[in-house]
Amino acid sequence: MLALEIVRLPSSRGPSLAMIHLSLGMLEARIAPLAGGSIASFSAAGQDMLRPLPVADEHDPMAMACHPLVPFSGRIAWGRFTFEGRTVTLPPDPIALPHAIHGLGWRHPWEVTRSDAQEAMLAFRHPGGDWPWAFEARQHFVLDETALTVTLALINRSETRMPAALGLHPFFPSRHSARLTARLPFMWDMTSDLMPARRIDVPEGLDFARGRDLAPLSLDDCFAGNDGALLIEWSDRRHALHITRPGAADTIIYTPREHDFFCVEPSTHVPNGFNLDGPPEITGLRVLEPGEETRLACRFEVLWR
Repeated sequence: MLALEIVRLPSSRGPSLAMIHLSLGMLEARIAPLAGGSIASFSAAGQDMLRPLPVADEHDPMAMACHPLVPFSGRIAWGRFTFEGRTVTLPPDPIALPHAIHGLGWRHPWEVTRSDAQEAMLAFRHPGGDWPWAFEARQHFVLDETALTVTLALINRSETRMPAALGLHPFFPSRHSARLTARLPFMWDMTSDLMPARRIDVPEGLDFARGRDLAPLSLDDCFAGNDGALLIEWSDRRHALHITRPGAADTIIYTPREHDFFCVEPSTHVPNGFNLDGPPEITGLRVLEPGEETRLACRFEVLWR
């Protein structure tokens, strides 16, 4: 059964979006299929666990609480790479000129294939084009008593092998009071245009293993070697988030000083990995045979303190 809530918000950019509303106990989530298959909000007992969608930006994927990154995440330098003798040129994205960024899914509407009070499934189909391989992406959202789980899948629907990677781009509120604990033993030394150059041991000042406050940090960096778990706590909130994402060893941490949100983005690969020399266990890139599928599952579990 499809359960769509028509959320009528004032906007000068067209009709209001159809939102999927998930609710169970004290947890609620809203999904925006037409705005990149994004999460618009996720809350526990009325407390926002992700940065909520501002009313004025209901049609903007960048204003959402979380959007899917498929068939790649992060930047691809100049939108160009070569795979098995084929040169691919992607259009630059306005937020990362002159580079491509974050794949295709977040810039397109998704189809709702299933929805009820606690679960929703979305699909996005790409027939080919600038990204020359046809693919199908699916998202499965499940709300239980303590957590929201998002599973993002990518299936190669073309007749040739396709490079593949996945990520999620969650935005979290209240950087000024947030603390991150995570095992991130490596990071990528970045160029001036935010392209990874080489993997290094994480410096002591950026070691999150024992927890580190985010307020004084200004980061837009890729960390590596995560064991699949992260903990986000806020000094002025009763709730914390325990995030598990097996198979996503890379993590983009973005803490802009000019804003009070922050991002801790799970990714199966390093940005610009298509252009990096190195084995798959370092770059994180996969190659899908025709019909083959890869997945990323991320569980946002609410802890009551």
